[in-house]
Amino acid sequence: MSKKKGYRAMLNQDGSVKCWRVDITLGGKRFTPTCVTEDVAIATVASLKDQHERGIALIPTAGSRGITIKEAFEQCYNDPEIGWMNTDHGKKQKYYAQSFYNFWGAKTPLTNITKKMWYEYTAQFQATATNNRRASCINKLFNYAVENGTIAPSDKLKIKRAKERLTRLYAFSRSDEKSIKDACEQLGYDDLKDFITVLIDTGARAEELLQASARDFQYFSDGSFTLNLYRLKTDTDSNIGLKKRSQEILSRRSNSAKFFMGSYKHYYRRFQHVKKILNKTTDKNWTFHVCRHTCASRMAEAGIPLAKVAAWLGHAPNSPVTSRYIHFYGAGKIDIAKTMDDFDTQLDNSENVIRIAVGDKK
Repeated sequence: MSKKKGYRAMLNQDGSVKCWRVDITLGGKRFTPTCVTEDVAIATVASLKDQHERGIALIPTAGSRGITIKEAFEQCYNDPEIGWMNTDHGKKQKYYAQSFYNFWGAKTPLTNITKKMWYEYTAQFQATATNNRRASCINKLFNYAVENGTIAPSDKLKIKRAKERLTRLYAFSRSDEKSIKDACEQLGYDDLKDFITVLIDTGARAEELLQASARDFQYFSDGSFTLNLYRLKTDTDSNIGLKKRSQEILSRRSNSAKFFMGSYKHYYRRFQHVKKILNKTTDKNWTFHVCRHTCASRMAEAGIPLAKVAAWLGHAPNSPVTSRYIHFYGAGKIDIAKTMDDFDTQLDNSENVIRIAVGDKK
């Protein structure tokens, strides 16, 4: 195939095709990635032209092994179809990418990264969930690089997500909540007291609540109102109801540009002071995120179906994450045991034979 088509065959000494080399100049920059088949070369040329026409900043490479980790990330980040640019999710990807640069070097060729190097990198971290998010980031870089022809499919690295252990099994009890509020009053932190109360009632993430304002109220004809929350992780909006105490708090704070004007660091520092008074400084269970667990646990104990709890939290209907947040208190377990006792009594007093189906047998 002629170079005029944007690619050409690379031949072995015996005249057979070794691989296909894209060779195209766009916007004064030359692109020469290597492809394993002619079809991949054709698709790569089309992809590069499409990205150039859409105004995506392309980084020229001298071959399939020429692109660096930083260049691969910037290409992916700047593509509007990926949706990372200027978003909170994109900021997290930048954070992960920076840790890649710090460990391997920003100028390290992307295709130099091996699985051995990856596990050496993740060994410095303990949280499985966070390492899975790092894996998603590096996988995205490799997938994107293959799709736009920057690297050959044979150079693609695929990191499997590790199975996450069931952690974060803590929820604030009513006495925990009261002790936190008492400490807030002692320190004069009325804003933190309100903040934690609404977190527990709504199950919102701290960052989500900090973005909310009176503009997010949805009013109804009977005078009641709900709150629309922007979910950072899923980039979606969800509507939730408000308990009376949260209605009072948010109504009282609705004259400001946002309900809570302080930054995350502002409330975090104040919460550390509260933890110090309560001798919880080293307790990893005492975080703002536990307020979210507390909300889910109390909803479950109140008998609200799991699917509705998931919708309230902004999860998918069958999300396993929701199950992680459902932590029954002792009273809930006692109720379950009592129900089984009542059922045993029913069996003893009944003349009916209760049959349990096994497979296809009845």
